[in-house]
Amino acid sequence: MTIALADLLPMDLIRKHLRVDDQDEDDLITLYGESALAWALWYCDNPKLVEIADFPASFKSALLLLIGHSYANREAVTIGTGADALPLAVESLLWSSRNLSGPPDAVAS
Repeated sequence: MTIALADLLPMDLIRKHLRVDDQDEDDLITLYGESALAWALWYCDNPKLVEIADFPASFKSALLLLIGHSYANREAVTIGTGADALPLAVESLLWSSRNLSGPPDAVAS
């Protein structure tokens, strides 16, 4: 099963987090959200994240932070400020969802 962003975070909640009142940028917000979800799933590398009920609130909160970061920083380069890595809060929120046991066992054929 592939988890869709809308299954984890309703657009109304994402707009509320971003303090966006209208639907004019929903396509852009959705793109940022799908990217955040793909990155978070890659980062966690957890084969147990399959059903919607498997995703804790901390995972969803990390997605909101990632979406907010992408929404607020729409350019690849910022001029006149120092470049920082993603805030520690994102990694901290995703930590409990990470697969720390290594790659899943290979299925014997």
